[in-house]
Amino acid sequence: MSNIFLFIVFTSFIFALLLTRESLDLSKKIPQNSLGLNEEKPTHLHFYFHFHDIVSGRNPTIVQVASADITNTSSTYFGAIMVIDDPLTEGPELSSKQVGRAQGIYVSASLSELAISSTHSVTFQ
Repeated sequence: MSNIFLFIVFTSFIFALLLTRESLDLSKKIPQNSLGLNEEKPTHLHFYFHFHDIVSGRNPTIVQVASADITNTSSTYFGAIMVIDDPLTEGPELSSKQVGRAQGIYVSASLSELAISSTHSVTFQ
């Protein structure tokens, strides 16, 4: 499978995942007194995770680091392990100010259908 195809598959999956998560409340309220706080000061983080993975060239942002013997003949690219290091920005445009990086892995995890397991860390500058 070509790197372009792999890029499209992973990008589509993550984009779909984010669309389904957009309306969910992923925060948890913690009682102030359990933290020793007297005054509530909410913090709102808003940033964009870009899926403009660069798959080749001088500075790729997604790289395959491992594969199984059957990865290249599998219709689902089963066994491929990719690492990513993508920009986080203030706005939706890739050209907006970068505020951090999303770093992690994708693993193609099914023999029969497209199923990707992923984990990411977010670091801020």
